[in-house]
Amino acid sequence: MGGNEQVRNFKTEYQAFLQKYPYKTVEVNGISVRYQRGGKEGTPVLLFFHGLEMQEMWMAYAQYFSREYGFLIYEYPHHTVILEEQMDFASELLKELAIKEVILIGGSDGGIHAQMFAKKFPEVVLGMSLVTTLTLDSDYVRNLKKERVTEPVFVLLFKLIPAKMEMKLLLKKCQGFLDCEASEAQEYGRTFYETVASDLHYKERFIHSYESVYMLKDCPVFEKKDFAYLQGKIQILIPEKDIFEKEDQERLTALFEGLQAEVLAVPGGHVGFIVQAEDYIEKMKKFLEKIAVQTEN
Repeated sequence: MGGNEQVRNFKTEYQAFLQKYPYKTVEVNGISVRYQRGGKEGTPVLLFFHGLEMQEMWMAYAQYFSREYGFLIYEYPHHTVILEEQMDFASELLKELAIKEVILIGGSDGGIHAQMFAKKFPEVVLGMSLVTTLTLDSDYVRNLKKERVTEPVFVLLFKLIPAKMEMKLLLKKCQGFLDCEASEAQEYGRTFYETVASDLHYKERFIHSYESVYMLKDCPVFEKKDFAYLQGKIQILIPEKDIFEKEDQERLTALFEGLQAEVLAVPGGHVGFIVQAEDYIEKMKKFLEKIAVQTEN
C-alpha cells in the first residue's frame, strides 16, 4: 500500500458524522427516543430500518443522500418486542416530527420492519428499498419456533454476561459476516463492529434485538396485495454471498412478483452494503430518482 493511501476507519468517519448530525431526543407517547435527522428540507424523507439495532450502519447512505432527500435514523425504543407495535411507534414518531412522506430503506432484519411499515401505513410510503434481507415467509423465521426453549436461556445469559465480554463474543461472531470480503473491506468492517460495540449501552440494544427477532415467529406472512400500491416502486438488492439461504431470497422476490419490483445482484456478503456502500448507493440512487419521477407524475 502506497504511503499516500489512507486506511478507512469507521470510527473516525462516524465521529465526523455525529458532529454534523448529533443525536436529538424526542418524547413520543411518553417514550423517549434518540434520533438523527438531516438532509434537504421539503423533500421525501428516507426512513432507515436496521438489523441488530445497529443504526450506525446507515451513515454512508445518510451522508450521500442528504444532498437530495431528507433522512431519519432512530434508535428503536425498548418498550415492546412486537414488530407491529414497533412500527406503530415509528408512525407516531413521524407525526411528532411532522414528516408526511417517506421512502423506506431496510437492511437485514430491518428489511422485515420496512415491509411491516409499508403494509400498515401505505398513506405515507412512496417507495421501498430492501437490502440483504428476507420476508416473513422464510425458513429463517420458521426456524425461530424451534428456539422456544433456548431463547429465554440465551436472553438470561446475555443479561448476566458483562457487557465487555458479550461484545467480544459478538465481534468474534460478526467476523464470519466479513470473511467473503476483500482484506481492506474486512478491516473496515471490523472497525464498524468495534465502533458499535464500544458503546457499552449496546448490550441493551443487542438483547432487545435478539428478543424482537425471536418474536417474528408470531407474525402472519405478508401477502402480495399488501404492497400492490407500490407497483413499480420496490427495489430488492441481493448480495452474492449473503448469510440468508437462496430459497429465502427467492421467497422474498416471489412476494413482489408482478409488482414490477427491481431485483438486482450486489457484491459482497451480508454486510457488503456497509463495507462496499458505494456500489449499493449507486443502484439505490437510480431507484430513488425513478421514484421521484413517478411521484411527480
